[in-house]
Amino acid sequence: MDAPLTHRISLYPFARPVETHKSHLKVREIVLPPLLVSWILLFYLSSFFLVNAHNVMQGLQKRRDVKPYAEVERPKGIFLTLAATGTVTFFAEAIVLMFIGFSGDTYRFLSSLQLHVQYDVSLQLMGIVSMGMGVFVFIWSVISRGRYAVSWEMPEDHALITWGPYRYVRHPSYLGYFLMVVGLFLTWLNLVAIIPFIAIPGYMGTVPIEEDLLVLRFGEEYLRYMQSTDRFLPSLFRRKNDAKR
Repeated sequence: MDAPLTHRISLYPFARPVETHKSHLKVREIVLPPLLVSWILLFYLSSFFLVNAHNVMQGLQKRRDVKPYAEVERPKGIFLTLAATGTVTFFAEAIVLMFIGFSGDTYRFLSSLQLHVQYDVSLQLMGIVSMGMGVFVFIWSVISRGRYAVSWEMPEDHALITWGPYRYVRHPSYLGYFLMVVGLFLTWLNLVAIIPFIAIPGYMGTVPIEEDLLVLRFGEEYLRYMQSTDRFLPSLFRRKNDAKR
């Protein structure tokens, strides 16, 4: 005997129903069309990788012209491992989600780990927006850096970037990653998308070492910059105080 079917009504005309099971009930979930999600992911990932590739090429070109160096050793240990593992997992899962979306089986893949919540379409839309904001912040930070591509070793003439998103936070690229990780989880609503969250404490743990390097390189200039900005989130209180001066 088939389980009774329950229905959920969506306010979004582009949402589609997918049948899942909750205990003894067969539930018709309202979710975003997998094909739509896949095309959006393709745009986000393509934009990210193209800009990042350009950033890496700039860094390699700079290294050929001037020999870079660093005042402190590269970070090692658990924090770097978490950051690297979480980041790689995020992109691997985003690519997998994109391809299974093109096949139309997004919500059947790892279905036992799929979350079923009341406002799933709204959460998915929040996830799409969060990922888009993350990609935008990352690209904005790369464009603002220009020829000063990020790497641990820096050339002698490397400048301290305090414009663009760096005017508001000291590590906008990491903020972009955080937004993308949260966005992937909300878009997929699958427990497997929790794994990339390990990158967040990883990046937060490596930032103090990076800032020690920047203090040694730029001295008082960076210390003053630290006083006017926060690491990851813009401080509205500071901005108001700066405007009064």
